[in-house]
Amino acid sequence: MNVEIPRGDFDAPGPCWIPVSADGKPVKPLIKCNCGKICGIGLHHVHADGTVTASFYHSEASEFVDGGVTYKYQHGCGWHVFLKLKDYDRGEFPPVR
Repeated sequence: MNVEIPRGDFDAPGPCWIPVSADGKPVKPLIKCNCGKICGIGLHHVHADGTVTASFYHSEASEFVDGGVTYKYQHGCGWHVFLKLKDYDRGEFPPVR
């Protein structure tokens, strides 16, 4: 499913995208999920037009392996969508592995 989400902040209802860290510094966008949890998207590519690739999946698992590296995180709600960040103007952020 394709979903366009608005810009928000830490107090906004989800889903939305957040352009700053908790201390107010500009960062690669954070995603406030449909369930309200805030997620980093370090392994995703944020394109200059706000398209996020690959799909966003707030996995219900608590770890996954990518490129031989095991990542652990808080389990999620299972929301799985292709995201577009509405009114995005922060430039391109490639994935960081």
